[in-house]
Amino acid sequence: MELLLRLLAAAGLGIVVGLERDVSGRAAGARTNAVVALGAALFTVAGAYGFADHPANADGIDPTRIAAQVAAGVGFIGAGAIIRHGTGVKGVTTAATVWLAAAIGVMCGAGGYLAAALTATLAVLVLLLLRVVKPILLRVGRAHGDLLVVYERGHGTIGPLLRQIADLGGAVEQISVEDEGDSEHGRRTVNLEVAMPSRGAADEVVQMLEALPEVRKVGFSHES
Repeated sequence: MELLLRLLAAAGLGIVVGLERDVSGRAAGARTNAVVALGAALFTVAGAYGFADHPANADGIDPTRIAAQVAAGVGFIGAGAIIRHGTGVKGVTTAATVWLAAAIGVMCGAGGYLAAALTATLAVLVLLLLRVVKPILLRVGRAHGDLLVVYERGHGTIGPLLRQIADLGGAVEQISVEDEGDSEHGRRTVNLEVAMPSRGAADEVVQMLEALPEVRKVGFSHES
């Protein structure tokens, strides 16, 4: 029960830290931090208690050093799973699960089958449950709504708008564009479903658009 409590505490606190990162729009969120914390806890358990039946012998062989070397070395494997995608990063959770798998391997090698099984089960539950729960939690405290922009074409307005949303930690969930007339300098209406980290960030985007001379109309309808 003490072992289970330690692993649960690590996963739970990792989730708490990760949710804060998710709300801030960062790449390494609840799932990543929970897996990393869980892996760190298991590495600690493996190094401290996993080799009690095989202490350092007269030849200077210390099996507890294995856990430390694996923890550092597996980082190179995990780094290979992380790629930059546009303004974000993908593969961080995958890298964390690779690192966790190494911890499970160390614990199994030390004979800690129960600890390894518990950790693997907790990791799967964290990854699967947060995949369902996280979108619901992210809606709390964030500004979701429809951003309407009407502007004169030919000024390159949409590019800076999307970059501004990304820089503020927001995301565009859906976008629709409608042009009036056939002229390349005609009027364009853009509707964006956006998720911003706060109402203040949404207001900042609106203010940026209102300052552009080509913009004829802008509004943000907040979802309840």
